[in-house]
Amino acid sequence: MLEIKYTIDDITTLMYVDQVHIFSNFNKQWVTAASLKTGDKIIARNGSQASILRIVEVDTRKPNAELVAKLRDVKLSHNHHFFVTQQPQSALEVSCEQPPNDPLELIPYQLANKPSYLPNGEPTGHHSGPWVAAKYVDEVGNEFIGWGRANDRHCAEDAAVIDLKDKVADVSLLTQQNVTISHAYIRKYSKRGRLINTMSPCQYCRDNYGMALNDSRVGNSNVVKAGRDHLPIA
Repeated sequence: MLEIKYTIDDITTLMYVDQVHIFSNFNKQWVTAASLKTGDKIIARNGSQASILRIVEVDTRKPNAELVAKLRDVKLSHNHHFFVTQQPQSALEVSCEQPPNDPLELIPYQLANKPSYLPNGEPTGHHSGPWVAAKYVDEVGNEFIGWGRANDRHCAEDAAVIDLKDKVADVSLLTQQNVTISHAYIRKYSKRGRLINTMSPCQYCRDNYGMALNDSRVGNSNVVKAGRDHLPIA
């Protein structure tokens, strides 16, 4: 097995893969993990490029306690799911779903899909979400986009609208007809791998944002939160 240290955007972290694991390099050619060298670039599912910093072969037949802990940490051991690969070869090689094509939907997807841990096991500080983005286009075609994540005071939809309002001079212009709110994206880990899921709007968000929501479903959560926002119908 190979321990690969890499940097992507402003993050440096690790992943563990078999030597035959397939990546896509910056030329969009398939390469095996064993053929990678320091300085090579591989492609993430969100389109970003990662630079290889170090590759070390590790012996999993007699692993030390530190390696055992890393391999058992599903959040670290599934970092390779962040990258483009060929069709999974087994049930354990579960891929993240492909990123959305819609530019607005891609923003919260990418925010949720960042690596979680540094090589020393410390969190990167990139919250798993849920994240949402909201867009307003004015009468002359200027585009304004806000985004945010859920917390104890508001849902991700509220956070995105609040951020959008901070970027628009006259918030009275914003309505459910001219604002578009993306799906909510959240990063999760399971024995199946590293996944990016969508979360349906709660009933409060359905009432507050209505036709502005791209997601037509209604979620099960109806938690009362003090910092909720809303958009008028017209």
